[in-house]
Amino acid sequence: MSDTCTKCGAVTHLGETCESIFGEFMALEFTDPAYGRVHFLTVACYMVQHEGYSDELYVWVQTALRKYLEEGHTTEMIRRDAAHGPGRIKGISRPADAKSLPKVAWSMTIVDIAAQMLDAESYCKLIERWGHTTLKEMGPLVLKR
Repeated sequence: MSDTCTKCGAVTHLGETCESIFGEFMALEFTDPAYGRVHFLTVACYMVQHEGYSDELYVWVQTALRKYLEEGHTTEMIRRDAAHGPGRIKGISRPADAKSLPKVAWSMTIVDIAAQMLDAESYCKLIERWGHTTLKEMGPLVLKR
């Protein structure tokens, strides 16, 4: 039996969910540094694809992804930026009553990573590809106030 994630559109099987896969990935990343080196990308892509970020954080993380993936910023540089970013003042999470973001037909999701990973090396390569794909497909968010 399969289900479709209402947030990212991924098709999951056998009672698995995007959230359960994310939990498994977090366990891997926190217990094995070979997996943990892509932690920023894993969290950012998951949160973007599952509408986890506030509008302000969505815009901030898009810039952070670009800096990390295209300009070579390190995770430590991203952490320093985050310490002064909008999440510090307005919070990170998307409010429950916030308007839904436009739906995106994501061409790569966390389910794809889980299905294709074999070891830490393949995991990290897939997460990096997921980062590039998410950045390319997320598009601009227009804040209407």
